Amino acid sequence: MARRLRICVLSGGQSRRLGQDKALLPHPEGGVWLTALVEQMRPLALPLQLLTRHQAHADLLSDDPAIEVLMEPPPCNGPLQALGRVLPADSDQALLVLPVDMPLITTAVVQQLIAAWRQKPLHVAVAHDGSRLQPLLCVIPSGPPFQTELLEQLDAGRLRWLDWLERVPFQTVALPPEALLNANGPEDLAALKP
Repeated sequence: MARRLRICVLSGGQSRRLGQDKALLPHPEGGVWLTALVEQMRPLALPLQLLTRHQAHADLLSDDPAIEVLMEPPPCNGPLQALGRVLPADSDQALLVLPVDMPLITTAVVQQLIAAWRQKPLHVAVAHDGSRLQPLLCVIPSGPPFQTELLEQLDAGRLRWLDWLERVPFQTVALPPEALLNANGPEDLAALKP
């Protein structure tokens, strides 16, 4: 049985290192990082949800009926806990997870990730930039062992995404490094400027 794929944009971070809300930074293509990412995902024609703790993010997309906005309740303890709130228990779905702080991601790059996952649909497909994993850009099957291992780890208070990834079957997917720039600090913003 083919798994139904949907997209979840994670946008609940505090942007402490950057000192300002990354999702609301102006994007060179227009709009802000959050809306630019949503526009890159539209051609995929997949159900799309946003998980955030920020009302400003929800307000930005509130008029778009194609996007399901989920407000993350406190406590907010990072992306692994966020994943635990959206990864389904049943085994007929998969989740394409995208962080809001990859402003150069494109539809084509995400299609490469999805294509690789479809070759091994019982593995997490994790982006790799040639130097290291980019674990927040991935396709994750639902159900066991993915969701069960996740909940077990969260129950134990262990919040490292890579610790969970090591407990489930996964494959790495080489993607263009320039598209995977993960902007966390001022030096990363400088690298985005032409």
